[in-house]
Amino acid sequence: MSTSIHDIKQDFSEHTRLDRETYGLFMTPVSKFNIEEFVDPVLKWMKNQDFVEINERAVLCHNVQQVGKTNQILKDMPDLEQQLMECVHFHNNEGLNYASEFRINDVYVEVAHQGAIYAPHEHANCVFSGTFFINYDQEAHSFLKFKRQVQSQMFPVMMLPFKQMTAFNLQEATVPFKKGDVVIYPSNLTHGYESNQTDNRITLTFNVTPA
Repeated sequence: MSTSIHDIKQDFSEHTRLDRETYGLFMTPVSKFNIEEFVDPVLKWMKNQDFVEINERAVLCHNVQQVGKTNQILKDMPDLEQQLMECVHFHNNEGLNYASEFRINDVYVEVAHQGAIYAPHEHANCVFSGTFFINYDQEAHSFLKFKRQVQSQMFPVMMLPFKQMTAFNLQEATVPFKKGDVVIYPSNLTHGYESNQTDNRITLTFNVTPA
């Protein structure tokens, strides 16, 4: 006599339990440090510098000036360079953890005036980038904004309304920062800021390469 599968008593209770987990893959490290003790020395250093319009990057930014050929800030302030490098090493050790030594090879001291913008962009031929907020008012100045990086032109597959924002559906984001903070991020992470409300948003941006 044959037995049908319907005749067999089955208990799936142990087999139908689901382990429910959602994974955040490919996280992007962004680090923040406070070095407010360097704000006043940098502002003092800036008084003797020449400021020029950023003509070569006019397609990216508007109403922004930077220190020109007199920009030797890391040579003039070696303690600042040492502090920034300490931030770089911490960021590397806590994030990508490359087995390399690093150096700072580009430094830009910039003043954003009222209405200034910096279009979303990335930095090439470097590993990390950092921004030191020398004069920054959270209520009056534009914040540094990061945009989600995707290779596919089909992201998101569909743009549906969100019930709430999560780490997975964000299209752009930032981290909390204030005057005196340094924010370090991968150089290929798209970043920029929108129309600046008031004058005198002062930052020092630097790029980091393997030594």
